[in-house]
This record gives sequence, C-alpha cells and structure tokens, in this order.
Amino acid sequence: MTLSWIIPAVAALALSLPACGTTADDKTPAGKDVTVTEVRAEAMDKAIADLKGKVVVVDFWATWCGPCVKKFPHLVEMHKKFADKGLACVSVSMDKLGPADEYKQEKVLAFLKEKGATFPNYIAADPEADEKKINARFGEFAGIPYMVVFDKTGRRVWDSESTPIPAKEFAEKVEKLIQDQLAK
Repeated sequence: MTLSWIIPAVAALALSLPACGTTADDKTPAGKDVTVTEVRAEAMDKAIADLKGKVVVVDFWATWCGPCVKKFPHLVEMHKKFADKGLACVSVSMDKLGPADEYKQEKVLAFLKEKGATFPNYIAADPEADEKKINARFGEFAGIPYMVVFDKTGRRVWDSESTPIPAKEFAEKVEKLIQDQLAK
C-alpha cells in the first residue's frame, strides 16, 4: 500500500465529479450519536477484534475522494438494513493522506453526521507510519475507496482490491455471510 501517489490522482478525480446531494434519509436518526476518533493501527485492529461474533465491513475513505463520497451512503444503508442481524460497519477516514493544511477533524465529523453514520468511525491518525500494520490487518490496497469484510471469527474473507465486484454482488455477499452466521 504505497499511498503517496493516490492524493493527486483522487483529488483530480474528485474535482471532476458532481457534488453529492443529501436527502432526508441521509440524516442522523434521532437518538443516535455520530462520533469520530483519531486512532493508530493498533486501535483499529482492536476495534475489529472486539467485533468478533459479527460480520464486519470496514470502509477506508476520505472526504476529498469523490468515489468514496459517492459510495459512502451504501455503507450507511447496509448498516441500517443489517445491524440488528449481526452486521457491524466501521469507517476509517484516510483524510490525513490529503493536503495537510486541508485536514480538519470537524470536516470529517460533519460529513459523517450528514450521512447518518451511527456506527464506529475512525480517522487514521498516521496512515503513512502505520502502513505496514494496516496492510497486515486489512490487506494491501493501492487506493481508496477500499472495503474489507471479516467473518464472525474475525478472519478477513474479502476485499475490494483483490476481488472487485459490483455493489449489488457485494451486498449479496455480505447478506449471505450474515445468514450463514445466523444459521450456526
């Protein structure tokens, strides 16, 4: 995961995409808090380990990444649909890989609140220093958006870099893992 080249490429792509609108459904549900915490790789690893017993979908994204912003509502919808059936969604903002003078934790939090991301949300505090540890736990990836799925035992079973699939197939894959989990 050598991510230094991704910043200019994704930033250029983000500027070429239309802005995403917000609907009433994207808002934070009443009574649900949206938070975000800066963490190092060890804390991300512990967060996933603590979710053992659930199917876990982790989304690596950034506010400056147009494709990430476009795909993020799908994660929120998946959470709404399957959280009570054993799915845990986790988001990891890679905003610190963007221009240093543009990073603001408040910007990340505002985006998450706007989208209603009521699941665990993290910001990679030092993604370049933690690159090897992130790769070891989540798989090697060359860019974002990047998603990874862990089964209920905590084993990584899919990632979007090595096995890209359309969104519909991804949702079906996650649903099947949840159903398999419930059947046991």
